[in-house]
Amino acid sequence: MNEKRRHERYPDSLTMDITSAAGDIKTYVTRDVSDGGIFVLAANHQLLPIGMEVRVTPTQHAHEAEQPAMRGRVARRDGHGMGIEFLDPGFAQP
Repeated sequence: MNEKRRHERYPDSLTMDITSAAGDIKTYVTRDVSDGGIFVLAANHQLLPIGMEVRVTPTQHAHEAEQPAMRGRVARRDGHGMGIEFLDPGFAQP
């Protein structure tokens, strides 16, 4: 398989709220994360269309500070979920 990734991926299970272009919010769990995006686990009926812009926000718990949202785009889908590419490169960098 030809690897096109520009960022190293790290396995991690984080809960993310993803807001679709229509304003629908669904909660997903990540399989892996990188500086360039995330892969979230999802059943086929939970997948968003490739190319759709979304807002990704780490799920906030009562005792945690509010987390900033990141703009993203659904870049790919497969039988396990979908890859979301961040549209604001370096957003998470200090």
